[in-house]
Amino acid sequence: MRREQVPGIALVVIGATLLLLLQIGAPGEVVVALVGAALLVVYAATRVYGFLVPGGIVTGLGVGLVVEPVLGRPGAPLLGLAGGFVLVALIDRLSAGRRAGGWWPLVPGGVLAAIGLAQAIGDVAWLARWWPVALISWGVVLLVRRARTMWRDEEAPPPAP
Repeated sequence: MRREQVPGIALVVIGATLLLLLQIGAPGEVVVALVGAALLVVYAATRVYGFLVPGGIVTGLGVGLVVEPVLGRPGAPLLGLAGGFVLVALIDRLSAGRRAGGWWPLVPGGVLAAIGLAQAIGDVAWLARWWPVALISWGVVLLVRRARTMWRDEEAPPPAP
């Protein structure tokens, strides 16, 4: 099997699996999780980032949808989505090393996690009052990183002529 064939084969397998699951009456939540997992398998086979992002997000959503009735509390789908975004960042970090901007999934993941936790706890009002703390924290992190970089650059010996 050639690498170029993997997306086509994956679509056929995903479609056949979905058709079977729908015919036997599998819950839609399970179908969502399996579609996401299939996209992650395609990513593992091709290393094409375009399969990782939807794979992580859809898997996370599916897991959240499956878990919500078990927990009996709202917020599980949002927490699942948050987990999906974190999964994208984690898999990307482990498989590709240090991709520039590879941290971006942590931003929507963090927002979704905060909202999902607030829903699960049952008190969203505190989030509405305190969400700017996240912006302040992120700004402080960026400023500290920049200061460290500038400090290292000042201590580095000048380049050889």
